[in-house]
Amino acid sequence: MGLEDWGYRWLKRYMDAPQWIKEPLGRVYGLLPDTLRHGKDYPRYKQEAGLNRPEELARLGEARLRETLQWAAQTVPAYAAIAAQLLTDMPAEEWLALFPLMTKLDYKRTPQDYLSSGCTPAERLPMQTSGSVAEPFRFFLHKGVSRAKENAYIEAYSQRIGLTRKDVVLSLRGRNVRGSAADSGPLWSYEPIKRMLWISPNHLDDAYMARHVEAAIAHKVSFIQGYSSAVYELARWLDFNPQARFSDAIRGVQLFSESAEPDMIALIEKVFDCPVLVHYGHSERAVMAGSMPDDHRYFVWPLYGHVELIDEDGKPITEAGIQGEVVATGFDNRVMPFIRYRTGDLAAWSDGPEHPRLPGYRALERIDGRNNDFFVGADGRRIPVASLGGLRPPEFLHVEAAQYEQFTPGQLVVRLQSASPLPDQVLAVLDNYFRVKLLGCVEPTLEVVPHIPRTARGKRRLMIQHIGADPRPASAGEVSRAV
Repeated sequence: MGLEDWGYRWLKRYMDAPQWIKEPLGRVYGLLPDTLRHGKDYPRYKQEAGLNRPEELARLGEARLRETLQWAAQTVPAYAAIAAQLLTDMPAEEWLALFPLMTKLDYKRTPQDYLSSGCTPAERLPMQTSGSVAEPFRFFLHKGVSRAKENAYIEAYSQRIGLTRKDVVLSLRGRNVRGSAADSGPLWSYEPIKRMLWISPNHLDDAYMARHVEAAIAHKVSFIQGYSSAVYELARWLDFNPQARFSDAIRGVQLFSESAEPDMIALIEKVFDCPVLVHYGHSERAVMAGSMPDDHRYFVWPLYGHVELIDEDGKPITEAGIQGEVVATGFDNRVMPFIRYRTGDLAAWSDGPEHPRLPGYRALERIDGRNNDFFVGADGRRIPVASLGGLRPPEFLHVEAAQYEQFTPGQLVVRLQSASPLPDQVLAVLDNYFRVKLLGCVEPTLEVVPHIPRTARGKRRLMIQHIGADPRPASAGEVSRAV
C-alpha cells in the first residue's frame, strides 16, 4: 500500500493547513518515487493505460472481466449462487449476463452482502459519493489499489494535452478553501504536491474573476481543470473582459464531473484557443472515459472497467445512436466489486470511426446526464432534461447559467442567471424556445436571477425535481418523441 492511501485520513487536515506548513510538506512529499506514494501497482496501471494494440486490449479485457466475475462469485455473499453456473468454456460476456443489474439502493440496503470475504477489513478504504445527491452513498475501495489505478489513468489522460508534473493547474473542482467565508478571506489555496491552484467554489461570480485571474498569472498557471459550468463561467467572463496574459498561457483545459454541452465547449475553445478535453468517471471507480484534443467523443478505457448500455427494460444496447443507461463493471476492486452497476447516466454508442491513436477503444457519442433528470408534463409524461440541448438561439448568449426546478406536473421554473435585467425581446425568444422544446405539455415560468447557488463542492444542480414519482410512467415511444 502506498503512502497516499495510508495517509488519506489526514488529507483534509493537510489541505486546510496554513500555506507555510503545506508548502514544505507538499514539496518534500512530491519528491518521493511513485511506487512509494501510490503503491507498487502504480507503474503497471500507468503502462496499461497507454496500451493501444486492439488484440492485446481485447485479450486483457476478457481476462480482467473473467477474473472479476469469478472472484465475486467465489467470495461475495450476494453472488454465491452464481458460482456453480460459471462454466469454464463460457465466454466472459455470458458469465456477465448471469449477474443481476445493481443500483446504489441495492448496495445501501445490505452493504455487508457485497463485501468480499477474501479481503480483510484493513484492506477497505471507506468512501462516499459527493455532489448534489440527497443522501451520500457509502462504499469501499480497495486500499492501495483503486486510487493508485485512478491516478495512473488520470495522468495518462492528462498526457493527451501535454500536461506534465511541472505544470501548474488552475482547479475549479469544488474544494473549499479554509477561511474563504470570512470577509477578506483567501479565495484560493496552492497545493504543491499536484501543483494546483484551488479556487474557492463559493466565489465563482463575476465580482471575483479578476482576482482569480491575477492569482493564476502570479502562479504561472498553464492548464485548467474544473467542472464544466465553472470553467464556462470563467471563459464567459474572459470573453467580455479579455486577459491575454492569462488566456494565452493556457495550453489545455480538462472538464470533469458535469456534462458539457457543445456550445460550452465551443466558447472555452474560442477564449483559450487550446484543446478542451471532456472526462467521464465516478467515485465508485468502475468506468472512465475521456475525449481527445481533436475528437470530443468519450473514449472508454477498456482495461479500467467493462461498460454496457441498457434500455428501459434492462436489455443491452449494441447499436450506435440509441440512448441507454451506462452500466459498469469495475476491475481491480476486490474489496467491494461493482458488477453491472447502474450509474444512472444516459449515453449512446458512437457510429464514428476509431480514433487513430486509440485503436480498440469504443466511444460514446455523448453523455446526456442522469436518467432521473426529467420534467413531468400535466398528463404525467416524462420529458428528459437532455431534450433542452441542441441548437439554441443567439439570445442565450445573454444568459450566464440556467437551472430548472419543478414542484407541480405541467409547471416548470426556469432560472436564468444574468448580472443585469434581460431585455423583453430576449425573454420573449427564450420563452418561446422553452415552450417549443417542452412540447407544449409543460408551462415554463422564466425567472431572471443575479446568482444561482452551487453545492458545497461547487457544482451547479441543473435540475431540482420535487415530484417523487411519475404519475403515469412514459412509454418508450413517448420518451423517444420527447428527445
